[in-house]
Amino acid sequence: MKFLKEIIKNTIKGILSFFLGLFIIIIFFSILSALFSGEKEEVITVKNNSLLHINNLSIIDDRDTKPSELNFDFGDIPLPFPLLDNSDLEQKMSLKTFERVISSAKEDDKIKGIYLNIENASISYNKIEKVRSILESFKEVKPIYSFSNFQSKGSYYISSVSNFNAISPPGFITVSGFGIGTFFYKSLFDEIGVNIELFRAGEYKGAAEPLVRNNFSDENVAQYMNLLDFRMDRYVADISKSRNIKEETLIELINNYQTELSIDAFNNGLIDSIMYEDQMLDYLKSEVDSSYNKINLMKYSSSLEKVNKYNKNKIAILYLIGDVLPGYGDDGIYSETIIENIKKIRDNKNIKSVILYFNSGGGSAYASDLITREIELLQKKKPVVTYMSDVCASAAYYMSMPSDTLIASEGSVVGSIGVFAILPDLSELLSEKIKIKSDYIKTNENIGEIDLAKPLSTKEKNLIQRGVDYFYEDFLNVVSNGRDISKDKVDQLGRGKVYYGEQSKNLNLIDIVGSFDDAIKIASDLGGEEKYQITEYPKQKTDIEKIIGSLEMSKTITELKKLDNWLIKSVLSGEKYDPYQMRLEYLID
Repeated sequence: MKFLKEIIKNTIKGILSFFLGLFIIIIFFSILSALFSGEKEEVITVKNNSLLHINNLSIIDDRDTKPSELNFDFGDIPLPFPLLDNSDLEQKMSLKTFERVISSAKEDDKIKGIYLNIENASISYNKIEKVRSILESFKEVKPIYSFSNFQSKGSYYISSVSNFNAISPPGFITVSGFGIGTFFYKSLFDEIGVNIELFRAGEYKGAAEPLVRNNFSDENVAQYMNLLDFRMDRYVADISKSRNIKEETLIELINNYQTELSIDAFNNGLIDSIMYEDQMLDYLKSEVDSSYNKINLMKYSSSLEKVNKYNKNKIAILYLIGDVLPGYGDDGIYSETIIENIKKIRDNKNIKSVILYFNSGGGSAYASDLITREIELLQKKKPVVTYMSDVCASAAYYMSMPSDTLIASEGSVVGSIGVFAILPDLSELLSEKIKIKSDYIKTNENIGEIDLAKPLSTKEKNLIQRGVDYFYEDFLNVVSNGRDISKDKVDQLGRGKVYYGEQSKNLNLIDIVGSFDDAIKIASDLGGEEKYQITEYPKQKTDIEKIIGSLEMSKTITELKKLDNWLIKSVLSGEKYDPYQMRLEYLID
């Protein structure tokens, strides 16, 4: 039997090694081709009577990325396991750049309008709102035409601003309410004999609720309904205004499921026509020009003059995006990596001010404390401005405190001041379910580590709860000092509660409800420089570096890398697992 297992194991290893070797060879020749290619940079000319074609919103992100230096489609390779996330190689455009491109198109005589052809807006809802607002400004000068076979909730919300909006006869649109959904695992854990021990400061701190409950707590239902209602009110108001439908009528249509089918959408005024794509193209010829041209968003962006010209004086933008984790890494806010970048910024005499760009729901209390200390030291030497993108909550909000000015957009999720810790008790799973026993020989009851194969003792539980209380007390002090609010008031606003941008401004949790441009203007004023160059940290990796990193990652976690679970990421990605977490609990897009 053992011999047979070895044969099977070695056969599988041989197959995987073959495909891995083949993949590396393909990459090698692709790199050589990229390095020694004689191709010149494409010169893009915008023709007369052009429509700016927007058909992919997934390219809109927190920061710009460079075009791929490898002219190669990795999606064509039939690999047996996921070595590489192809989306990492897709060129991205920041929301700020998107606004600049649309503003340029608005003033460009060669651009006669925008043709929206988006079926799914796979970006955060906060960014969707901003995209729509930018397009509204364009519509004041030039028309917007929209067509797709179907429109998701986000894509319809954007395309509802169009002068003319059509979908195909078999298509449908989604106009609906908002909700939060997640899986709850308590019953599963009970079945397999795992008991999750939860320790927390703040009854609204619900990140671990799915592990210890089978439904949402009343506290989290109340606070998230507040956010959902805020989002729904804006959504209904914007669509009603653009489509000239009364708000109460639109809500009634949503409640009666009268918005999805193409015929319902047309009869109820949500779209202007039902037609096939070829008919839409004929319509555009009649509206724009019989020989109109299309130029896509990224190509048009490349045709514009570069704006970030060299200047000795600089404003640094430090991007803090994703989960907060201890150690070194790229896909997240890794403490040692970020600290190294903060020190570089602090020691660079040409950098006059700094913007902390947050898009994070938090994470490790240990890692965030180390980063916060370095930001404090940075702020003593240079002005620091925090800009909050989609979310700046929990550990991310904690790290923003040493800033001179805090700015959030209207839809930003802010706050979640609270701490929790979780430890799994695996004693029943090991002892009763799979019949594994454990034992220790000890000099003392406390040997510096917790045995997860045994239930936590009273003293161990007290220790962990004291740790949670300590970190929460520290959180209250940091916010109290940073925002000049009494600690009791911070506690009332905290305990895990979250707020949207306007609310957080009224509660003095931020200074300004504004845009990223506002953050840059304030950083410029505080730095005392009218002319400056933007410099970004951490520096972005090349495609080759991303590929190598993905190959290394595949050796250890393969499919687990794809699981979007903060606990798995914390255990697998960090150099150490931190049981103490300051983390936002649910995604509300």
